[in-house]
Amino acid sequence: MNQIAREYKQAIIIGASPMGNEAAQLLALLRWAGYGAQEESCTRDCATCQSGCRKPEMKKDIYVIAADGGLGFLLKNKLRPDFLVGDLDSIKYDDILTEAAVKAAIGEIPHEVVPVEKDDTDMGLAVAKAYEKGYHEILIYGGCGGARVSHTFANVQLMSLYAKKGCQIQMMGDGIRMEILWNGCKTFSSALKGSLSVICLSDKADGVVIRGLKYEYVGSLTSDFTLGVSNSFIGQNAMVSVEDGTLLLVYERV
Repeated sequence: MNQIAREYKQAIIIGASPMGNEAAQLLALLRWAGYGAQEESCTRDCATCQSGCRKPEMKKDIYVIAADGGLGFLLKNKLRPDFLVGDLDSIKYDDILTEAAVKAAIGEIPHEVVPVEKDDTDMGLAVAKAYEKGYHEILIYGGCGGARVSHTFANVQLMSLYAKKGCQIQMMGDGIRMEILWNGCKTFSSALKGSLSVICLSDKADGVVIRGLKYEYVGSLTSDFTLGVSNSFIGQNAMVSVEDGTLLLVYERV
């Protein structure tokens, strides 16, 4: 496990949008990485305790950022991020997650509270922080879906921007995963099921090759035509490549 973890350098950014079934996947990943809180009923000192219940040591090649309301998800699951950034306008308080409890937790977390009126989104600031810390592989949970669809589109813009800076960002939603392919190639395992849509974000994408899916294709895609939507995995190894252009890959488990 430790050998795998040392090779697993990744930032995880958690936003406020509903995650659905992906929440369980996120929690499993965080706990595998060593993120967890000591049981509140335990009063032992973790540094000297020999009971065996001590929380795992952090594997610092994973860096967890709460983007504003994503902090609520973590606190409700007794987890703490490495960093919090946001204007704190999307944290939902309730009987369990009280305002006092959130303020107390923020006091113990490295954070940057920003104005509500600003020239960037909380998610944009979170991705910038991950990039600044040297993380070029980033998972975004809670960044798509929900009531504010404009933020989903804005996050796709972020993914496209940072793809051109050498980052690989995947955005996870309820049964959906999105990522950007810019002047490169992406392969898919034969075990995958569901649909894959290949959407052109640049005005034109040349040298597009789609192999191993239900509908294969070689040619160009443009941003004003829907060719590439709703392809399907068929139990074969598959690949999508593009020589010149930006593609949005949308994987849906349907």
